[in-house]
Amino acid sequence: MDRTAVDLLYDCDLLDRYGERIGPVAELWLDDGRPLWAAVRTDDATTLVPIRGAQVRDRRLVVPVAKQEIEEAPRVGAELSEVEHVELHDHYGLTVPAQRLVRHERG
Repeated sequence: MDRTAVDLLYDCDLLDRYGERIGPVAELWLDDGRPLWAAVRTDDATTLVPIRGAQVRDRRLVVPVAKQEIEEAPRVGAELSEVEHVELHDHYGLTVPAQRLVRHERG
């Protein structure tokens, strides 16, 4: 995915696997240039959501997880610590990659 395509994900509405709206995409986290996580704003917090396997439809990013799973996800700080990185992967049942995630700066 090139930088322009990644930038288009910002401000998309993030929907869960059932089409329920979660909130707007606030930030993206990349691994080797590929967007793997979206920070989504909810009523009281910002939460990281895995976007591998997500689909973009009409300015909506549909992720393969349920709203409840997103609401129960661990909260993270402004900089993702190694512990938070592992906790997020454990929560969503994902394998922890060897590489560190990099926050994407909107172009």
